[in-house]
Amino acid sequence: MIGYQLVSEAAPARWLVDRIGEFGVDVRSVTPAGFEAYARLFHPAYLDGREVSWREVAEASGHVAHPGMQWPSITDSLRFLSHDDQPGLWDQPPDEGTLPAGPAQRLSAELARHTSTPDTCWYAVWDGFGGVPVPAGAARFEIPGRGMFLLRGTVATIAEAPPLDGWEQRPNLWWPDDRAWCVATEIDFMTTYVGGSAAAIAGLLAVPGLEICEVDPGTGIGFDGDTLNPRPAR
Repeated sequence: MIGYQLVSEAAPARWLVDRIGEFGVDVRSVTPAGFEAYARLFHPAYLDGREVSWREVAEASGHVAHPGMQWPSITDSLRFLSHDDQPGLWDQPPDEGTLPAGPAQRLSAELARHTSTPDTCWYAVWDGFGGVPVPAGAARFEIPGRGMFLLRGTVATIAEAPPLDGWEQRPNLWWPDDRAWCVATEIDFMTTYVGGSAAAIAGLLAVPGLEICEVDPGTGIGFDGDTLNPRPAR
């Protein structure tokens, strides 16, 4: 795991375990409660290698782009979750369960400005990825619905280190040692959530190339969280 350091004690994650809520309810089910503000980052789709925003897809389909939108609702079908395409609009769906390389670089560069400990960052990885073996002696902990193991790096490691398995898999949770913010990419989601100070979230909203918006922490995170677009066809 080039760039990440193995740790043997899960103590740095205990605060997070105490603040993540019941699985599958709202933003605080994946990102710790108690932050001043929260944001949702939409992983881009692609067309011939070019990033395509969810807003583009929603508007092309006659739907509404908003903080709670869900990919099946703006594409009108569950079949677009992992395959198929919409010709001329996108030919590769958003990455699921991992933060893409471009957004990872932009996100980490801005978040490094909003912590006093950019040289110490903790990274947690779901222990169920078939291509990411859990290292012997790795520190492990549990959050609702997920077992995790812990690594250490710097805030820049998420962007600079190779993917964990050669298939673009990056850590699912990461936070600096001062706990100024926390980033969460749930394994079944095509989006990433961030909790932090109002200044940190405002900074992220101003980063070029990030499709990101502020979100209420009580917003639903399932398909039914999209209350403005129709439920997708099966």
